[in-house]
Amino acid sequence: MAELNAFYVTDRDAWNAFVEHAPYRSFPQLWEWGELREPAGWRAIRFAVGEREDQPLAGAQVLIRTVPLVGWRLGYAPRGPIGHFDEPETRRSLVAAMRHLRVLEGLATLKVDPEATATDPLGRALLGPPWRASTKVQPPRTRVIDLSLDEEALLAGMRKKHRQYVHKAERAGVQIEQLAMNATPNETASALADFYAIYRETAERAGFAVRVQGYYERVWSLFAPRGHASLFFATLDRERVAALFHFTCGDRAAEAYGGMTESGAASHANYLLKWEAIRAFKAAGFASYDLWGIATGGIAQFKEGFGGRQIEYIGARDLPLRPAQDAALRLLLPAYGISQRAHLRLTGHRLAGSDD
Repeated sequence: MAELNAFYVTDRDAWNAFVEHAPYRSFPQLWEWGELREPAGWRAIRFAVGEREDQPLAGAQVLIRTVPLVGWRLGYAPRGPIGHFDEPETRRSLVAAMRHLRVLEGLATLKVDPEATATDPLGRALLGPPWRASTKVQPPRTRVIDLSLDEEALLAGMRKKHRQYVHKAERAGVQIEQLAMNATPNETASALADFYAIYRETAERAGFAVRVQGYYERVWSLFAPRGHASLFFATLDRERVAALFHFTCGDRAAEAYGGMTESGAASHANYLLKWEAIRAFKAAGFASYDLWGIATGGIAQFKEGFGGRQIEYIGARDLPLRPAQDAALRLLLPAYGISQRAHLRLTGHRLAGSDD
């Protein structure tokens, strides 16, 4: 392998093209995710390594934030790094580029959180030095449904009770709709308001936190125009009673936010909604459907009932770049690991579906 160069990527289309085709790809590495986090005080950089700048082999979008009071900087690569990591030289070059962020960006610590397992080349590399285990940000476990299976096989992979609830919802008259990409501004605003009302009602009932409505409107405005977001509803008697918000990245679709009203739960609309979303992504040519996190209790049972393969990721890992600052942060800030995770959650990096 020829010598690899490290470089920043400053073109949105070039970066997203790399992300959408890279191994370990995931939507939080898309350019728009960095833009989404800017109002919360994060600044995004995108860097890669490769023989040529127009052919990156591996890289990461890193979000940078200054720690209050002390002024030191932390970096976080949500669901990164991504790329081709089979060759040791690629792994070494990327770590060298990450270490150089100490000088270029003034980072004290860099946290990564890729979709890598302990048996992957990337996962094995991150489980050893110079990396250390870190506090969880993104869900460490998920279930992924293989959309190359035919519909009969997908149905067979579901629990019997889930199949029954899908058919009950159909008989109850539940209908499924998807917000069209060419919807008018008024139609889009109405759909997002309905989604938020459903999601907030679900959060109040289940006891999890949601952000303000404007956050989800901004998500849609950033991701949907580039084809990276979709919104499905289940309706009953012309009323929207369940909703699912997805991100897409390359040939992968992932759930992010969803919920149902009491009437949606009573009619099992959420079962039909998820099944029809799976069918829609399969029909559109997607290769996989990520249920995005396996929590505990009823939510876990609901997701597991749709089949798929459970995947355990290695979790977040830290690369200390300024040892003295890194050590001081861990010692001096109250419960540094917990507070850092809480900070990331409050500022929008932890997605619905984690199993806290």
